[in-house]
Amino acid sequence: MRNIYKYFFLGLIFITLNKAYTKQNIIDNVRISDKAEPASTRIVLDLTNKTAYSVFTLDNNPRLVIDLEATSYRRFDEFKSNIIKNIRVNNNDKGVIRIVFDLSKKAFIEKNFYLKKNNKNLFRLVIDLKYQNNIKTVVKKKIKKKKYFIITVDAGHGGLDPGAVRYNYREKDITLLAAKELKSLLVKKGYKVYLTREKDKFISLRQRRELAKKYKSDLFISLHVDSVKKKATRGTSIYTLSDKASDKVTAMLAERENKVDLIAGIDIGKVDNEVFSILLDLQRRDTKNASASFAEIYVEKIRKKGYRALKRPHRHAGFAVLKSPDIPSVLIELGFLSNPKDAKNLSNKKSRMRVLKALAEAIASYAKIRSNI
Repeated sequence: MRNIYKYFFLGLIFITLNKAYTKQNIIDNVRISDKAEPASTRIVLDLTNKTAYSVFTLDNNPRLVIDLEATSYRRFDEFKSNIIKNIRVNNNDKGVIRIVFDLSKKAFIEKNFYLKKNNKNLFRLVIDLKYQNNIKTVVKKKIKKKKYFIITVDAGHGGLDPGAVRYNYREKDITLLAAKELKSLLVKKGYKVYLTREKDKFISLRQRRELAKKYKSDLFISLHVDSVKKKATRGTSIYTLSDKASDKVTAMLAERENKVDLIAGIDIGKVDNEVFSILLDLQRRDTKNASASFAEIYVEKIRKKGYRALKRPHRHAGFAVLKSPDIPSVLIELGFLSNPKDAKNLSNKKSRMRVLKALAEAIASYAKIRSNI
């Protein structure tokens, strides 16, 4: 489930960041040792360089997963273990190698840390696993298990920022109604849902992301309604984060949305540092992939329901509101206020619920997939 991602963290991070990506890092060997009392397993990876990594466990078909900044790996020695059945390696993602340990039973990570170089001039990344009888007691002490898949729904704009305004309709009013209606649909499906705003108030883009973090969200959805010069343009679309916009219209849209904070005197430039940090690179990759996965599901549901969408409904841009490094985030344009038919549909609850029901189904499908990773 997505909530397992709150358990994983990017290991040790070092000071010489400017050199970290230029060095070759080789996984020289993997060593495994079991202990009977207390029931545990220690995994040691020998590395030529100390680098960023993430490590987490999955309960479905129990596995331990390590994502590591590395360029290559050498053939691992044979191993004997009571808990580890198999080791699989995937290095399809350039610069990142994923090592998956198939486990015979559920386990949790007790510790993970680096040791200094040994006499072979290799760093050692150590992961200690525990399992069997002490898993329940230790997990209860260390981790409060989430009972729900958590979604934060963001009603775009608000307060002194009305968003798009056409035909006496205001974007901030439509998005707030849609957010409340989507929450109602999702709660009925058994999900925990938070709203970034429940009334007509201004919230900065950074605060919206911080609220999603505060609520320990598994998914962040920002609802918007677009407006363009061409009145014929209509239909829904979904945006995921990218440093480069997929087209000129998308770039203009992102620029307009990102300037929202300037209305309240907030310098959006100060926000960007957090997302370009090299320390969060591995986490951001997973988040981007998860966001894109949700976007594909949404597009599929919309098309299946026969709801109007843009020709290329999944687009990419540098929306500031999507820049949470560890929460899959999407921005959804429900339609266009600049189009009379869309404006009428979006202002009518019955018509609006068509797209919101498709969105709720997409969220349910996504949550199911994330639960089985």
